[in-house]
Amino acid sequence: MFVAFTLLLAGCGAASAPAEDIVRNDASGQSSTTASSPRAASAETLDQFWPRFRRAALAGDAAALRAMSAPVVLQRSNLDDSPAVKLPSARVPAAVAKVLTLPDGVDAAGRIHRDILKATPVAKPDGQQPAGTYRFGDMVFARGKTGWRLTELYLDD
Repeated sequence: MFVAFTLLLAGCGAASAPAEDIVRNDASGQSSTTASSPRAASAETLDQFWPRFRRAALAGDAAALRAMSAPVVLQRSNLDDSPAVKLPSARVPAAVAKVLTLPDGVDAAGRIHRDILKATPVAKPDGQQPAGTYRFGDMVFARGKTGWRLTELYLDD
């Protein structure tokens, strides 16, 4: 009876595991769940995302920066006096590299973004940003369905 019920469920698709929750047995017989990247990214906290973004930005890892950016990143003027420009993800690494060479305009010591980023191993939300949003200097990050992503840059060309 149990076997027939299990087969019935499997035939209906109810017993099949979604691709995000595949259970694998390793050589020791232990099982582990492997999560696919979209689901893992969407469950990722800012504390998990930030060190990865920080490493990629400081290393100039273009592929990682593209992967951690929204498909289109808005580039805004520092004074918000010009219309936003839509940057495709392919142009984001160069824009991030440029932002890192500039002072953030708020730091009392006048440090550039790169130096502040080096000194910020943990994201420090300021509480003034809406939930699911984090601003670091001239870069804005938002948490969406696919996890945390760079969504806006403040940069004058």
